[in-house]
Amino acid sequence: GSYWKLADFVVPESSKRIIEETDQAIYTVTMFRKTLEAFKNNAREKKFVVRDFQYSKEKINQQQTEVNNLQKAKIKAYVPLIRWLKGNFSEAFVNWVHVKALRLFTESVLRYGLPATFMTAVLEPNKKSEKKLREKLYALYGNLDKSAGEGAEMGDIPGVFYEWRLLPVRLLRH
Repeated sequence: GSYWKLADFVVPESSKRIIEETDQAIYTVTMFRKTLEAFKNNAREKKFVVRDFQYSKEKINQQQTEVNNLQKAKIKAYVPLIRWLKGNFSEAFVNWVHVKALRLFTESVLRYGLPATFMTAVLEPNKKSEKKLREKLYALYGNLDKSAGEGAEMGDIPGVFYEWRLLPVRLLRH
């Protein structure tokens, strides 16, 4: 950075990044007081926002005490949270799969009509064999409707009619 060229008496390479988010960051810059206003004006011309910081030992101690209290509360709540998650994760996951099954049933009845004569299967292909699985499904069931998937790659475009319905379930693996 060339921030030290924005004004005289700015300490070169004194800048330190405190925190960075997606579209903004906070940096410190060390300089002499007599050049502060010139630095602020020149920084504003370069589209930087300069804010003053007044060092206060009392405020820093107060914030550190607050951080320590929050860390203690976090540690205290961790064990009950893990216990609660272990007890309720399976129920939430089962409910999520039921919602997927209801969606599949509803879309199948709307697509094929009543009576509901179709087969439902859950498949877990390897990452590398997912496209191959789609090709096999198309080879097996593509002949049931000649208009299925015309002009589109198999199963890739939402809303295109195929003889099978794909509802992906993405699981996080450790």
